[in-house]
Amino acid sequence: MASDRDQFARVVQTGIARGMDVVDAWRQARAQRPSAQARALQVEQQRRLAEQQRALRRHQRRVRLLDNEVTGGVAVAGVAGTLGVLDIVIESTTATSGVYGPAWLWVTLAAGGGIVAAVARRTRAQLPPAPRVDAVPLAQVTVPTDAIGAEQAQRLTALRLQLTQVIPAIERLHPGAAADLRRADLEAAPQLHALVDRLVVLHGIRIEMAGTQAEAAATSAAVEVRERLATGCATYERLITASATMLAAPDIARGTEEILAPALEGLTAYTHGLKRAANS
Repeated sequence: MASDRDQFARVVQTGIARGMDVVDAWRQARAQRPSAQARALQVEQQRRLAEQQRALRRHQRRVRLLDNEVTGGVAVAGVAGTLGVLDIVIESTTATSGVYGPAWLWVTLAAGGGIVAAVARRTRAQLPPAPRVDAVPLAQVTVPTDAIGAEQAQRLTALRLQLTQVIPAIERLHPGAAADLRRADLEAAPQLHALVDRLVVLHGIRIEMAGTQAEAAATSAAVEVRERLATGCATYERLITASATMLAAPDIARGTEEILAPALEGLTAYTHGLKRAANS
């Protein structure tokens, strides 16, 4: 009987241990999942990247079209001009029409080809530079909730997401300022996310080497990295604050009153005219 009870107890303990392993694995997998803000930020980055790639493809198609027009115009002008000269020489020497057709036709084609090539070349020179395509955003590392600096890492993601949502509104008001904001984010974000990666590594050292000098060193380093990350987050907050202030600035384009006033005056005039027509 005792052996049966011991065997049953071992089976129960084994089942409990397996269940705890499953729970720990589930918790670990859930902790490694990116947060909703991180997923939203990645979606926004991918959307922006797709827009930039479409703009670059449109620019490249435009450049190829103009280059083809320049090449075709030069070719037509050269061939037609040559034939025109031959016709003129033949007509002047033999007093008969050229074998290639009337000279004025080739001269006209040569002039048209030259004009097309000149216009295309000038348009090509006036094209703006190719749109910038940002680097493909890397997948963000998820910091465990019990790690030092986890709050600052989540704060960084939230601030970057807020900035990506503010930039389109700034772009409609001042494209240059929006480009500066986007460039500043692209330059600062990799450095700050590198700090987040360090926090994850230091957290692993603290967990795997608990009770050793390595844990103490990792804890001290994590605290220092956390402070640097907090400083970066504070800079992002000031950037968003300045962006919000800029959104309250007046639009350099015509205001709504200036745009709608003519329509309002026109409607008033129509109404007045209808009333006079009805009373007459």
